[in-house]
Amino acid sequence: MYNRRTILRGGGVAGLGGVLLGGVSWSRAAAAETKAVRAILPSATHDTLAVKVLLERPPSEAPILTIDGRAVAARQMDQDGYAWGFVQDGLKGGTSHELTLSDEFGGSLRTPWRLKTLPPIDSTPEHFRVLFFTCAGGDEGGKPYGYLSVADRQALLDRALSFKPDLAVANGDHIYWDLWTALKYRRDPATRAATEEQYRKIAWINEDIAFDSDTNRKSLNTVIGRQIASIYEDRFASVPLVFVTDDHDYFENDNAGPWGYTFPPRPFIFGLQQRTAAMAYPFALGRPDLGDPYKSGTVEAVKIGKLLEIDLFDCRRGWSIGQDARILFPEAEAWLTGRLRTSQAKQLIHAPSNPFGWSAGKLGEWYADGPSDTSSFQNDKGYWQQGWFDQHQRLAKALSAQKERAAVSISGDMHASSIASISRSADLDLSANAIQAILPGTIGTGTPGFPSTVRGVPPFHAAALEIKDIAKMEERNGFSIVDVFPDRIEVRQFRWRPPEPVEAIATLQPSDTYTIRRTS
Repeated sequence: MYNRRTILRGGGVAGLGGVLLGGVSWSRAAAAETKAVRAILPSATHDTLAVKVLLERPPSEAPILTIDGRAVAARQMDQDGYAWGFVQDGLKGGTSHELTLSDEFGGSLRTPWRLKTLPPIDSTPEHFRVLFFTCAGGDEGGKPYGYLSVADRQALLDRALSFKPDLAVANGDHIYWDLWTALKYRRDPATRAATEEQYRKIAWINEDIAFDSDTNRKSLNTVIGRQIASIYEDRFASVPLVFVTDDHDYFENDNAGPWGYTFPPRPFIFGLQQRTAAMAYPFALGRPDLGDPYKSGTVEAVKIGKLLEIDLFDCRRGWSIGQDARILFPEAEAWLTGRLRTSQAKQLIHAPSNPFGWSAGKLGEWYADGPSDTSSFQNDKGYWQQGWFDQHQRLAKALSAQKERAAVSISGDMHASSIASISRSADLDLSANAIQAILPGTIGTGTPGFPSTVRGVPPFHAAALEIKDIAKMEERNGFSIVDVFPDRIEVRQFRWRPPEPVEAIATLQPSDTYTIRRTS
């Protein structure tokens, strides 16, 4: 509940993102009208609109959001009052609505804008356009690892939005601020020391004190402000968003060692991810009931009438090891394979956080492939579990077994762009309906952050696969525009990377196009 005590506490803290971030350059509305608002992150279903609003400073009273002139109840999403949520159901599908946002005195916080519900659940639209990308996070001052500048990331997103997508999928790694794996276990001592120096300067999250301490709240707010709010601002105000969670969103990398495994997440880092999601992820409106909210939080379905279903899944929280090792919870796997059998959608896309088709030699992949140098502590592939690939096989079999739909997987995590077709996986013949495996492109990766520089090897196809490249793999920034029709899916990939001039992004043309047709 928002009360005077909360107001006083919030009033004493720095603005969201901290003083080091600098000014905010809004993409759609005038800066004079939005100086108090840091980000607007919407989501939608066929009958519901939802909006997250991040404010620069906690207000004295809740902000007011209206839809078609009617106020929507405000939900305070954090302890201090930086983040507010609004959810309105009972709306008509496929309908555009006018939204306004004002302060408690009625002063406008943004020019009115429009947001549309998804098509009615029983309709079959002739066309729907989806924007896919991954790895938008990373701190702009992120030495020693390096990330693309915020301005460059905004330019990529603005070019993507110029194609007027109906929905956007941001698949994983919205945050890069690893704790144990960056400060204790990975890389050399000098790099770890440099990382600690950076963290202490910008946002020091202290696991040895109370989770809800002032230090930890302020630090998490700063990370959210710098890595999510500063990039998205209000540019997606009229485009529903879906966020998928990946490893770095739990404030760790996918690693293991004598100390154990980073996943499933320990309580502290799970709390960080949950707090970040509450504040700065769009509302997840399509979670199924798997009997346990912890497990249900790893999957989400977006349904576009009877035209398209996108099933998205987090491949980190459900880790297990041993005889029955898995990457996904059994309930999540059963739900995903069940949807492949029962969904009435003309097209169905899997959107896992962990990519099908490629490896970068990392521990937490579906595949056993890894570095040949086993003497290096950086090589933790010996902790990989056979059961993870076994689960991959079950998912691949179910995806390929669809009788009329093409088998399509558009992944997250991998810092690259590519399109390929998987016809065999170990002893599994997929040739009757080969899996169309797509790496959609990364938004935030800087030059030091691509696999070939971080791990010494570019992304490669796993040895267990028979796979044909359709659009060659490139370690470049970019995104994919996916146009869905009843009889086909058309994919356009856009690629860019420094030292190409940032001005070129504004007129960026497709590097590759590919049409995926229904099998019948």
